Amino acid sequence: MKVSRAWLQRFFDTPLPSAEELRDAFTFHAFEVEEVDGDILDLKVLPDRAGYALSHRGVAKELSAILEIPLARDPLQEPLPVFPSTDRLRVNADPEYVNRHTAALVTGVTVRPSPEWLKNLLESVGQRSINNIVDISNFVMLNIGQPNHAFDADTISRVNGVTAVDIRKAVLNEKVTTLSNEEYSLWESIYVFGDPETGKALDVAGIKGGLDSGVTEKTTDLFISAGNYNASLLRRASQGLRLVTDASQRFQNAPSPELTMYGMRDVLALITEIAGGKVVGVLDIYQNKAKEKKPVSVSLEAIQEILGPEFTDTEVLQACKRLG
Repeated sequence: MKVSRAWLQRFFDTPLPSAEELRDAFTFHAFEVEEVDGDILDLKVLPDRAGYALSHRGVAKELSAILEIPLARDPLQEPLPVFPSTDRLRVNADPEYVNRHTAALVTGVTVRPSPEWLKNLLESVGQRSINNIVDISNFVMLNIGQPNHAFDADTISRVNGVTAVDIRKAVLNEKVTTLSNEEYSLWESIYVFGDPETGKALDVAGIKGGLDSGVTEKTTDLFISAGNYNASLLRRASQGLRLVTDASQRFQNAPSPELTMYGMRDVLALITEIAGGKVVGVLDIYQNKAKEKKPVSVSLEAIQEILGPEFTDTEVLQACKRLG
């Protein structure tokens, strides 16, 4: 994953060391650094950390622990707003695939080029700026690790004023054309966002948006999706289709379902700030709740047996506290 030193600095008040010094810190403590190009570091994030570290926030959290510099701001420790509810939105989500799904309806947006700060951040890590809505979606994913997607709500059927979406199994040989203008033939173990009125597949759920429901310069109303999916089923679908995306790489590493609300919070805040519009309401479906957190015990002797050096109780406790 490419991370920007300037982007990481947004989480700290204390000035960060140079990119070369960051490379050494990461190499000895957290991630292999494959390349340093100016202020951009290309980190090799392994699966054991990918659930949270495929994001600038996750990398900043590690860096805070390594350098013993406190985070000045952590978006996942900031309070969530109380979102308005709505009866103009309905989502049916198959619990076999969908752990949690947070959806929103936004009206009256203006699609236009992104402000320079947003465009520059994305382009610094190799992302092409497309428009303010798509760029906001990509920024939030790269910032806190929650993939999300904006559909043009006017491409989805409304029944008595209600925008309805089914997250369902695909029908054998069902076709979908993705945003990259490639057509895929699907099978029953792949899941899609479907229009319940027309039966049409709108995208490949959690993997790639569909062309017909994509945001264009004419879009004014948005259906916004921030989900959490069965990592094994999604990985199998991505590999079977040979369709690997930034979203699928994150979802297949099982990020926390708690992230969906934080992702929605940040997307909606940026959309109303940059693209205008009104949040009609938010719908949150939490079917497969994460298991309750339980304490894990480990002895100092076990830690030293695995790692080798002679650590003290204080050193271990301090490291755990820095990691949160």
